[in-house]
Amino acid sequence: MLKRFCRRFSCYNVNMDIPIDWNEIDSNVKEFSFEGETKIAKVVSVYDGDTVKVVFPVLRKLFKFNCRISGVDTPEIRTRDKVEKEHGLFVRDQLRKKILNKVVTIKCGDFDKYGRLLIDIKERGALTEETVSEWLINKDYAFAYDGGTKKSWGEYLKEKSITK
Repeated sequence: MLKRFCRRFSCYNVNMDIPIDWNEIDSNVKEFSFEGETKIAKVVSVYDGDTVKVVFPVLRKLFKFNCRISGVDTPEIRTRDKVEKEHGLFVRDQLRKKILNKVVTIKCGDFDKYGRLLIDIKERGALTEETVSEWLINKDYAFAYDGGTKKSWGEYLKEKSITK
């Protein structure tokens, strides 16, 4: 019956009243994306040095997003390598001090293979234009990373003998 109803009348999305003719829908529909958009957001969680949760409004409602900070790779906190884990926890704590519970400006990219929104973060009202990615790299807390093969943090830290 619903199929007959939809063929006879245009179906409507209940929330937005957009007429939908389901017979015209195919795989060419644009995928959902925030890519290129700039948003004001609040950082509500910092999991590690390159993974955070932010909240921002979409269609006048607040939503929480798991995000990956673009352009960087930081030491892992879930690893068997004791030195890497120690530095991963240190970097996470430094990032928490910098942005946790703060309102920031984010520039959105696409979603990564794990469904996280890729973002660049800038502190609102900061004296510099430095992004959080640049800050992490400049502090030697992160490698520049473009999604390819990652460098080994364990080896790097052992070679550099970085101390806190």
